[in-house]
Formats: sequence, C-alpha cells, structure tokens
Amino acid sequence: MFTILGFTLTMLFGLVISLLVVPKMFPLERLGVSYVLGLGFQTFAMFIGYIFGFNFSLEFTLLFLIISICILGFIVRRSFLPFIAELNNKVRFGELSEFEKTILIIILCFFAFSIVMTLYWPVGAWDSLVLYDWRAKLFYLTGSMSEGIKRGYFFGVPLLTSLAHTWVYFLGAKQPEFIYSLYFISFIAMFYGSLREFSGRVIALITIFLLVTTPDVLIHSTFSYTNFPFTVYFVMSTIYMYIWMVKGKTGYLQLSALLLGLSTWTRSSEPFWIVNLLILLIYCFYKKNFAQLVFYSVLFFLIRQPWVIFENNNLSYSTTITSKITEGVSALLGKVSIDHLFIVGKFLYVNVFEGLALLLIGFLFVLVQGFKSYLKQKDFWLSLIIIGNLALVIVGTYIFSLTFSDWKIGGSAARMTMFIPPLILYFITISKSVNKTYESWFIKK
Repeated sequence: MFTILGFTLTMLFGLVISLLVVPKMFPLERLGVSYVLGLGFQTFAMFIGYIFGFNFSLEFTLLFLIISICILGFIVRRSFLPFIAELNNKVRFGELSEFEKTILIIILCFFAFSIVMTLYWPVGAWDSLVLYDWRAKLFYLTGSMSEGIKRGYFFGVPLLTSLAHTWVYFLGAKQPEFIYSLYFISFIAMFYGSLREFSGRVIALITIFLLVTTPDVLIHSTFSYTNFPFTVYFVMSTIYMYIWMVKGKTGYLQLSALLLGLSTWTRSSEPFWIVNLLILLIYCFYKKNFAQLVFYSVLFFLIRQPWVIFENNNLSYSTTITSKITEGVSALLGKVSIDHLFIVGKFLYVNVFEGLALLLIGFLFVLVQGFKSYLKQKDFWLSLIIIGNLALVIVGTYIFSLTFSDWKIGGSAARMTMFIPPLILYFITISKSVNKTYESWFIKK
C-alpha cells in the first residue's frame, strides 16, 4: 500500500509538471508523460539534493515530492478539473468497434504479462545485479554514494534507474522491476496519443499492437536494464519535437527538451542526442526561430551536465562530449581502413540491420513513394532525424571499434539501437500513403 501511495505521489509530481509545460494533450497520453517525467525528475532531484548535502532518504524524497506537488499544483490548479473531465469523456470502451476492442484486449494482455513478470521475478539481469540495482541497495542502506565510489565499479551510467530502485526500497517493496512495466504502459499511452495527432484510431491501435509485440520492447519491459527507459525518453522526445515542428503545439518543444535531457540522465554514453540538436538547429535557422533553439538547449544541458560534471570530478579521465568527439575524430583520421569498414558493416548487419529489414524496407518505400514532393512533406524532418541516427550508428560503431579492442558485443549493439524501430514505425504510420490506405479501407468502407 505504501508503495502504491509513493508512486501515486511520483505520478502527481509528473502530472503537475506536464500541465505546466503542455496545456493541451490527449488525456491518456498525459498519464504516460506524468509517470516518465515524475520518476525522471524525482530521481534527478534526489541526485541534486545529494550534491547539496542531503543524503538519500525516504524523508527527503517525500518532503521534496509533497512540497513540489503543492507549489506546482497551485500554479496549475485551474487545469486539474478540465483534465479529469477530459479523461472521463475520452475513456469509453463501449464506443469502440469489435475490431478495436479485440486489439485493445490483446494489448492489455501484454501489459498484464509484463506486470506479472516483474512482480514475480526478482532482479536477475547481470548488469543490474552488479551495477544498477547494486548501487540502489547501497543508497538504501547507506544513504550515500561514497561506499559505491570507493568500491570502484560505479560510473559509466547515470543514476536514474538506480535511484528509482532506491525509491522502491524506501517504500518497503522488494521487487523494483515493476517500474519497467510502468515505463512500458506509459510508453504505449504516449505513443498512441502522439499517433492520434496525425492518424485515426484504428490505424493507431494497429500500430500499437505492432509495437507491444516487438520482442525487444516487450522483453526489456520485464527486467531492469537502462536501455528501455532510454528508448522511451529518446523516442518520445524526438516525436514531440517533430510534432512541434509541423503543428507548433504549445509546450511540445519544451517537453521534448525535458525528455531528451532525461534520456541522458538514463544513459549518458549514447551520442544520439547530437543528431536531434543538429536537426533542430537546421530547422530553427531555416525558420529563423533562434530563441526556441537557445531555450531548448538550455533546458537540455541543465539536465545533462550535472551528472557529467560529477562523473568527471570523480574520474581520472574525461567523459565530456568535447573529449569524446576529439578522441573519435583522431581515431577516424588515423586509422581509415576499407577492410575494417567491411568488418564493422558485417557486424552491424548481423546484430542490428538484419532485424530491422522489414521496417527499413517500409521506411525506404515511403521515402521513394513521396520523393517528388519530399521537401514539402510534413514528415521530412522526422525522416532526417531517423537517417541521421542510422548514420551515427554506423560511424559511431566504426569509431568505437578503433578505440576499444573488445568491441564486438552484439547484444550491446542491439540494445543501443532499440529506439530505431519505434521511430520508423511511427514514421511509416503517419505517412501520407499509409493514411490514404487507412481512409479507403476503414472509413469509406
């Protein structure tokens, strides 16, 4: 019961943030946003509090949540009742067709499967046992990072999931992995709501069915690795930035910046945020909207940099993006090899692109079909982001292979690129060709 109360506070915290940032949003989507924002910023606040001398504790976390909810809740007080009314009006199972009900029931079964798995099985994944959950247990027992840092294997991945586990332990529960099932459910709610910005209900439900049955998405919702939360934050940040680009909806760019920042609070080593910032830079220069670019960057780096600075202050080497880029460029210029490029290409094909074959074919089909009017299409900017990230996967893996001898870790490469299938699936679903097919089959008939 105390665990339910604690996570209700977490969601309320995220809800008031979402109401403050985005005035208008699909209600179920807002619930998903509330969870990922709430847990993300709650753990971030626990870390910042520790930096300023407050140990990790149940009392500090509860006090922070209650004060934050009261202050932000007062600011957005006029938005609560409209949100509840809209939520009540939107959620009506009886209005769905039999086909829609069937898909929805199947999706709910996958939710139930994920929850049962995470409530029944204890933490067992290797990286979690030796790092993510291990840090959480030290935080819970000592209220401090000092013991973990002293033991050595502590850095490399930020603290979001570890502090989320710590929150579960503070609340008296023993099985923290249910937080990943909640990420799963929240992701689906957010993805569905964002699809409804461009597509009808039936096609959105079909796409959600495809997403929940994607093996990596479903399996990773049942154990405590950082890759799935990273995927949720990064994918939804990208989609919300795209929605702002084509629809200009109030608050969506700010929400995108917050989620992109939280993606680096989940995993800081992946450089994919650079592509998103670069595309936004090009867009803002094209639209001559420099103020939004500056504001976005400030929000993002305010979340990203505290952990980077803390990590660098405790390590003998630099983890800043400048040092990584310098190291990568030096390696690339010093060891260009066609033979090695083929080795890297084969590795990526087997571990990444072979599994993406059908989605990549669909992606190319949509691009080719609308090539004549490509620059004028609304999904142009999203396609640039996807192409940019695919290119970064190739270049980044090649550079990594030159700087790290034991680089052929297939499972790691697959997990690193988990965010690509949802983005391509979203791109295909909102494309003009797919929506025309939807209209002819499900509306005119």
